[in-house]
This record gives sequence, structure tokens and C-alpha cells, in this order.
Amino acid sequence: MITYLDRDLPWRTFTIPQSVPDVSLAGLYTGPAGSFLVLVRFPPGWARPARGHYTCDEEFVVLQGEIEVSGTPFRAGARGWFPAGSERSDSRSGGGALALAWFSGPAVWVAGG
Repeated sequence: MITYLDRDLPWRTFTIPQSVPDVSLAGLYTGPAGSFLVLVRFPPGWARPARGHYTCDEEFVVLQGEIEVSGTPFRAGARGWFPAGSERSDSRSGGGALALAWFSGPAVWVAGG
């Protein structure tokens, strides 16, 4: 199923705030109050060392690969949930990853100290 989605969805390049390099996004659903569901393809070497938080809830499931958020690794099959305002730092994906992410509203990143 992932291969099918990966092949047929319209992917676009996107810069996650305070991170490099760019990721690829494929939008799946837009809901009320700006909520949305998206596939995110993190390239090998992706990193966001900065501290900060989103102003909405974020939930994700790693489908392939691994990402690390604030020192916690999330491998394929793992679920992460961060309530609005939850600070995070030092996010990265050394080998790349594919994740399904849901945001409860507009994904506004607030840089931390």
C-alpha cells in the first residue's frame, strides 16, 4: 500500500521551519479549522537542531525508516504525539524516513530559546 501511495500521489518539496534539507510532502486530507493529514518523506541527513513547538497538536506514525525527536527514536511502526505547545529539539533522520502526520490545525512553528 505504501508503494502505491508513494507512486501515485502529488509530492511537493517543503521546508520544515529551522530544518535542512527540504522534505517531500503529499497531502491526503484537509479538515476543519485547518487540520490536515500528510505523508512526509524525510531525506537521509534531515535535521532540525533548533528548539521550538507547534501551536497545534501533532501526531505521527513512522511507516519506514527512523526519526529522532528530542533524543527519542521513532522506528517504523512507532507513533508519536505532541500536544500543542510541547517543546522539542534536536530532531533528525540519519537514514531517511516516511511518516504519516496529522496536525489539529495550521502547523505554526514557534522557535524556542
